[in-house]
Amino acid sequence: MMEESPLVVSPSPLGYSRKYLLAMLPAILALFLRSLALPVLALVLILSWVRRSPEATASTLLALVLSLVLALPAWATTSEPAALLQAYTEQLPLASLLASLLTALAVDAARRATRYEVGDTGVVIRTGIWRRQEQTILYTSIGRVILEQSLLGRLLNYGTIILITAAEWGAEYYARGVEMRGAVLGAGYARVLKEISRDPGKCLYGVKNPRKVKERIEARLQALQSASLEQLRYLKEIRDALSRTGSEPSPEDN
Repeated sequence: MMEESPLVVSPSPLGYSRKYLLAMLPAILALFLRSLALPVLALVLILSWVRRSPEATASTLLALVLSLVLALPAWATTSEPAALLQAYTEQLPLASLLASLLTALAVDAARRATRYEVGDTGVVIRTGIWRRQEQTILYTSIGRVILEQSLLGRLLNYGTIILITAAEWGAEYYARGVEMRGAVLGAGYARVLKEISRDPGKCLYGVKNPRKVKERIEARLQALQSASLEQLRYLKEIRDALSRTGSEPSPEDN
C-alpha cells in the first residue's frame, strides 16, 4: 500500500484572531477609558496573569512600562510626584497603542513559526522563533481527538484540534493541607480536574480545514488499530496451527 505524504498545516490568521484581539486590548481600553485607563490596565494585568493569557499580559505590562519611559522627560522639568502621575496618565494611550502593535507583531511572528505535521508515526509540533521546540505525539499514546470550533470558526472553517492521551482524559488532582493560625488548627481539601491545554505548542491551534486534519489523524489511528488487530489474528492462527500439530499422533507412535 502506498504511504500518504505527511500533512503539514499551520495556524491561520483567522484562527489567531482571539490572540490578536488580546494583544490589542490595552490600546482599546486606553483609547476609550482615558481617565480610568491606569486602574483598568492594572486590573487587566492581574486578570490576564491569573487567566494565563500571555498576549494580554505582555501587552499590558509593556504599555505600563512604556508610559513611564515616555513620561520621564516631561517629569524631569518639574520633579514633582503629581506632575509625574499626570504625565504618566497622558502618555498611557500612546504607550498602550505602541505596546499593542509590538505585541501583535510578536504574536504574528510566533504564528508564522508554528508548524504541525501529521506523519506516519505521530503528530509533530514545531514552535518558537529564537528558541525552536519540536515534539512528537505518537499515535500509540493518543486516546481521544477533540475538535473545538466557535461559531465564527464554523462559519470561517478554522478550529483547534486537541490530542488527549488515555491517561490524561478526566484526570483529577487532589490536594490536602494543614495550616496553623495562632491557636487554631485548620485542614483543607480540594479536588480539581486537569485542564486541557490550548497552547499552540501543545495542540493544533487555529488551523484551517480542521475537520480534514482531524479525519487524517483518525485515519492514522484506525490504520494503526487495524494493523494491531491483524497482527493478533496472525499470531492466533500460528498458535492454533501449533496446537493442532502438537495434538496429532506422530509416525513413531504408530
